Order: sequence, then C-alpha cells, then structure tokens
Amino acid sequence: MKQATAVAPIVALASLLASVPARAAGQPGDYSFTATIGESGTKKDNSYRSAEALSFAVQYQKTGFAAYRAMVGFFSMSGRETVSPAAGTRDADAFFVTGNLVFTPRFHTLHPFATAGVGFYDVRLTDNQDSQNGVEVGLNWGLGLSVQLVKMFAIHGELSYHYLTGSLSNPVQMIVVGGRFDF
Repeated sequence: MKQATAVAPIVALASLLASVPARAAGQPGDYSFTATIGESGTKKDNSYRSAEALSFAVQYQKTGFAAYRAMVGFFSMSGRETVSPAAGTRDADAFFVTGNLVFTPRFHTLHPFATAGVGFYDVRLTDNQDSQNGVEVGLNWGLGLSVQLVKMFAIHGELSYHYLTGSLSNPVQMIVVGGRFDF
C-alpha cells in the first residue's frame, strides 16, 4: 500500500506534464541572440595558421523552418609562409557583417541548421613592411547544430566557409561554438 501511495504523485505529475504541449524555441516571430568564439583558417592552402574567430548574431524566426540572421564578427589568421626576407610573413584580420538565410528543421532538443548569405569584409593584411586595408564582398555558407538545454538557452556550434573577392586565400573556414539566447 505504501508503494501505491508513493507512486501516485509521480503518475499525477507525469500526466500533467504530458497534457501540456512543450513550446520549442524558435517559433515564428521569436528572436534569438548568439555569441560564439572559435578559430578560423584557410581551407585550401597552408599560407596562414589558424587563429581566433569571434561573432555575434541576431536571428528572427520567420517560419517554423526558416529564419533571417544578421551577424557581425572578427577573424584573424597568422601568416605561415614568408612573403620576402624583408617583409616576413603576412597576417590577415577581418571585421565582417553578413546577412543570412537560415534553414532550421525543428526537433524538440536538437536544432540542426544550414545557412547561406552575403556580407562585407573589412580585410587588413600586414607584414613587416606594409599594411593593406580594403573592403571586400563575400559569400558564405555553413552547417551547424544547436542543443536546447532550457527554454531560453541553447549551446550553438557552427562550421562556415567564407569566400572573399580579394587576395586572401579562399575559402576561410570558421569553426565556432557558443550560446544562443531565445526571446
């Protein structure tokens, strides 16, 4: 009899939770803010060593499967190959602003996504003798996964490729991880 009395509150709580539909993050009309940190490097050659990447994004969930995202960020790469004996190696830094479409199939806890967009990149190339600065246009695409921990917070990871119009070796690969806050 004691076992039945102990089980009754658990069964009542389970039936109450089952009757209330869980509201997943990323419903149409929701906003989210993402902050990530990671590393960046060129994908096709060894002219640069991988270095830091930092980005912040605001996302508006348009439908259950698509969102708009505006992102600002920074990446840097240390030069690996010597340009000339006097110049040494050439480092690259870029501040970027991108606009993306995000395709988001929704599951209860896991949120895989694919993204593609365009952006502007303020690229600075520096070596021992010279510093060049210019604005470049670029395309980017990526894949990622957000794991919803609680209703308002998810762990966010993303692999993206950025193709720039300038002299920087393409594509620049960024691997970042961080947090996503849903509102």
